[in-house]
Amino acid sequence: MIEQKDMKEYTIETLAEKLDTEFRVKETVDPAMSRFVPMVYDPIDYDWKSEFEPEFTQYFNGLMITAEEDLPVGKIWLLSFLNDYMLEDVLEKSSKGDMIFAHHPVQMECGDPREGKEWGKGFIPINPEIIKRIKEKGLSIYTCHAPLDAGSISGLGTNESLIKMIGAKQIDQYMEYAHGYAARICEVPKQTVQELIERLEIPNLDYIDIKGNKDLDREITKVAIIPGGGGNVRDIQPAEGFGTEVVITGQATCRIAGERGERENKALQEFYPQTKMTLIGLSHAGSEYPVMEDIAKWFKEKFQIEAEAIPENSWWR
Repeated sequence: MIEQKDMKEYTIETLAEKLDTEFRVKETVDPAMSRFVPMVYDPIDYDWKSEFEPEFTQYFNGLMITAEEDLPVGKIWLLSFLNDYMLEDVLEKSSKGDMIFAHHPVQMECGDPREGKEWGKGFIPINPEIIKRIKEKGLSIYTCHAPLDAGSISGLGTNESLIKMIGAKQIDQYMEYAHGYAARICEVPKQTVQELIERLEIPNLDYIDIKGNKDLDREITKVAIIPGGGGNVRDIQPAEGFGTEVVITGQATCRIAGERGERENKALQEFYPQTKMTLIGLSHAGSEYPVMEDIAKWFKEKFQIEAEAIPENSWWR
């Protein structure tokens, strides 16, 4: 009975305020989503400025959609991306008052790096009809992009989760992002590259993209972690300056269709033979999924709210 009472203490609005503080949402305007949200919604003439919450359209993080009434939060569903098919699944399972916590406020197709597979479209909008149904059902959506890459007050972050997964110790960082850094340099106990790969357990991940140095039997002690994108030389190459032997990232290959994607892919193809580093790609969304599981656990322990992280059926899409 005490647990039920605690769960009802948090309405959508009060929980969102606590999340804003934890993730330092209002300290910066998201450098990526402030570009990508208009980029995907404007061409389809979707009035995102009036459909999404006012503060979200200012910071591009935080409470994006809220129910008309300030409801007690029921269950929290955690997703890497707000992909249509994932939202359809949540709509079927959820109840009025539930919250969706996501890393991105858009969909993503990063493509499949395997030979002969399709290239992705990159960032794309959520189907407006699905957004309408989310509102009609009384669900809310909270998203946290750059602040989650930089890391929260309690140490929750896309980097932190991968660091914990491989048993690493952070010793440096680069690529300033929001209130912190998007890339971390870490030490790991001496092990082979193959042993490191075996630590990277992402549900439903059926392929790990390995580029650059493919000697997986050599022993290493220094790793760079760049969750999410990667997919370009300018993010990955600086890791060499720290003596990095392996880079764990989302996209070790760029497979996003279009002129920019082809240019980034060409640069990477030229970089692979030159680098001594092994590049390990877990897919954009897959590399950012471990933090969803950690935040689900945090919601349960800190707020006594039921929470469930949902992995994608296919990370390479």
